[in-house]
Amino acid sequence: MTNALTTVGTDLMSLLAMAGINAETELMQEADTDRPDIPRVMIEHRKNGRHRLYLDLGESYLDQDHQELDLPGNRLEAIVISEQFIRSLWAEGEARPVCSGINNQPNVENPVNFSCIGCRESVIGQGNCKPKVRLLILTRINGDIRAVGFNLPPTSIKHWIRHKNRTHRTNVPLVALNTVFTLEGVEKNGYKWAEVTVSADGIADRELLMLAKQAREELRFFTEQIGQRDFSDPGDKALPF
Repeated sequence: MTNALTTVGTDLMSLLAMAGINAETELMQEADTDRPDIPRVMIEHRKNGRHRLYLDLGESYLDQDHQELDLPGNRLEAIVISEQFIRSLWAEGEARPVCSGINNQPNVENPVNFSCIGCRESVIGQGNCKPKVRLLILTRINGDIRAVGFNLPPTSIKHWIRHKNRTHRTNVPLVALNTVFTLEGVEKNGYKWAEVTVSADGIADRELLMLAKQAREELRFFTEQIGQRDFSDPGDKALPF
């Protein structure tokens, strides 16, 4: 079946049009119903220190659609259209978190505490609730502008906060900056891992800015819930060497 799918394209579009079916409308309706995921930026930590920043494009039936895309130089340029501080407490083997919160407000029916602030599970070094910064960004992938999710692991949160503080002191909205994400190798107490550093490289270009508001509205579902994939990447783990 996969080989057959790789031979379609323009012919398929023509066939659907002859049948009175609008392919773009069909895809939009399916997306609204199934709330599909979007590509994600991932970090692969390596014991040799050659850490990797790449895009997980998700699975496809097309042979030529690579599921992973390396980012040259472990560098990604994008504009940030949404940012959230998220937390999640998981039980082993469960598909949904026991408790979770967005911007310090629990979003489950029976939270451990009425607020993430002051919760025993969110105490650094003592609790089991893992924090992250969840970003929704717009970037160019092979010449096309795509919305991508990027969850910064706990060790990288300090870099994001520093970037936000600099941005605010510059009196420029986050969305207006061309934000650059890179990897920085860290070695400490017998462990090696990579942290995401954040900087700005001028003002975002007009094309990206014109799409920012539309993307926020169309991908609002991405910011409303916390899913297993938000906390399933190996980038949270430091590796012994």
